Amino acid sequence: MMTSDVECVREDDVLMMVSTGRWPEAAPAELREHAERCQVCRELGLAATSIGQEAEAEASSPNLPSSGTVWWRAQLRARQEAARQVVRPITAAQMMAFAVMVGVAGAVFGATTQWFQRGLGTLGRAIVDGVASLPLPSLSLPQDLSAVPLSSWIIVFVVGIGLIAGAAVVSWAMKEE
Repeated sequence: MMTSDVECVREDDVLMMVSTGRWPEAAPAELREHAERCQVCRELGLAATSIGQEAEAEASSPNLPSSGTVWWRAQLRARQEAARQVVRPITAAQMMAFAVMVGVAGAVFGATTQWFQRGLGTLGRAIVDGVASLPLPSLSLPQDLSAVPLSSWIIVFVVGIGLIAGAAVVSWAMKEE
């Protein structure tokens, strides 16, 4: 049923079969026979099938970014990592400077105010008296350590706790985000 060399009345039927994925296996037998005789329908079926296969292959292939985009992202990531590396020592130095500043301010405050010194003396005596009144098991210490007063041991203990806490704070500040 050809009408000319460029058109056929069955073109729409062939195109519908191709677009629904039924060409040529699931197409009606009479339409396949027509396409074998009609050059327009045969070429339409072949071209539309090839275009459909190419579109499916394009859709299944990964959509990769251009090399320029990949390079730009790598440069951006490297700059961000370098900025993080630079900030870590600065943060640690700031924390140490703050700790020194607080320590100096505390020393100046403690050395210049009488009421604070009296309060610390009272607190120290209360701690020593409280620890001395605890029923502690007798420890046999070597002769050179037994002469050290209990208040000195309390100071050593407090300084040790402060050092451990300071190390924990610095390690927390330096950890990866």
